[in-house]
Amino acid sequence: MEEPLPLFLTPEAVRARYVVHTLGDVRLAGGGVRHGDGLLRWSQVLRVHAAEVGEPQGVRAVVFDLVVGREGVSWRVLRFDAEPGKEAVMVARQLAGPLAPSRLAASIKSLTDGGSPGAWYPDLESYDEWSLVAVSAALAGTVRCEGPA
Repeated sequence: MEEPLPLFLTPEAVRARYVVHTLGDVRLAGGGVRHGDGLLRWSQVLRVHAAEVGEPQGVRAVVFDLVVGREGVSWRVLRFDAEPGKEAVMVARQLAGPLAPSRLAASIKSLTDGGSPGAWYPDLESYDEWSLVAVSAALAGTVRCEGPA
């Protein structure tokens, strides 16, 4: 049986259960997500979601999280960002094309339709906590855990 999330998540618990690796030099291609010297194939992406992160009057980015697996109670996530506006809409549309609708969070659909992910967080810590809860709910019971629980 899957271990439920604690009622109150500490920042340490979030980092332990939502393990993020930031990708550099990201290019979306027909075969998947090219990054650095690697390629993440579309078939490896379990779920994708996004949110605007940063201060309303300061530096902001649309952050995209690609959930790629689970080890025990920890989700493995690959992350990259885009500028809000046209760049983020273009990225969302490129992600939505090859991925099944069931793998797209409402935030991606919102970006492709209206240009906004529909969610904003002041910092990555807040975004990670929301992401952990959302991914755990969306993929509950659908992803086989690898490794020890």
